[in-house]
This record gives sequence, structure tokens and C-alpha cells, in this order.
Amino acid sequence: MRKGGAAWALAVFLASPAPGHAATGVIFQVSTNSPVSWDVAVHNVRNLERATGLPGKRIEVVVFSRASRMLLKDSPVAPNLDALHASGVTIEACKAAIRRAGLKPSAILPFVRYIPSGVAEIVRRERQGWAYVRP
Repeated sequence: MRKGGAAWALAVFLASPAPGHAATGVIFQVSTNSPVSWDVAVHNVRNLERATGLPGKRIEVVVFSRASRMLLKDSPVAPNLDALHASGVTIEACKAAIRRAGLKPSAILPFVRYIPSGVAEIVRRERQGWAYVRP
């Protein structure tokens, strides 16, 4: 495949909504508390934005399991999450995982959106024609 071919193919895919759906986007799953994994996820989101021009509002990062701790205001990835949020990317936290981890909402980054289930959100978005990425 020629250089940039994958990015072009992804751009075409994203520009063509799934039949019967008004919009498509990309949903990223992060379920680890490894800063290295988070760096990969953030890098993937940034590359997607650059390669496709996809607006941030059509990109979601769903966080659950041990990754929930990385949503704390003082986490090592908080500055990266601030930057993603500023570009329009939605950062979502599984309420059940937050509760299981014993985290207080006041300690979580203020822009995080709470969802009932991270896995259910991924399934819902896939049914709407969104692409799923697990970096």
C-alpha cells in the first residue's frame, strides 16, 4: 500500500456513514493504568485527528477497569487528557468502575462524562457504525 494509504482509507470510511446511521466516529477503549498504554492511546487519537481531519466531537475515549485511576486530577496522564478534551474529544468513565475503585467524583478531572457501563457504550457505538480501537 502506498504511503498514507491507510489514512486515506480511514478518511473515506469515516466520511461515509454506515447505512441507516446519521453519523460515525471512533471509540477508543482504555482499561489499563499503564502510562505507556495511555501514551499510545493519546498518540493514536492525535494521529487519527491529523490523518483524517475527523473532528474531536466524533472521537470518544471510554475508560474502565484499572484505567479509572488515570482520570484523577493528579494522574500522570491528566495533561494529555486536558489536551484531548480541549480538541473536542469526549472522555468517558464507567460509573461502576469508578465506584469499585472507591474514587470520589471531586478527585476526577472535571470534564469527564460518566456512563453506566464502558462495555455497553462500546457496543452501542459499534451498533451506530462507529469504529472501535483498543490501543
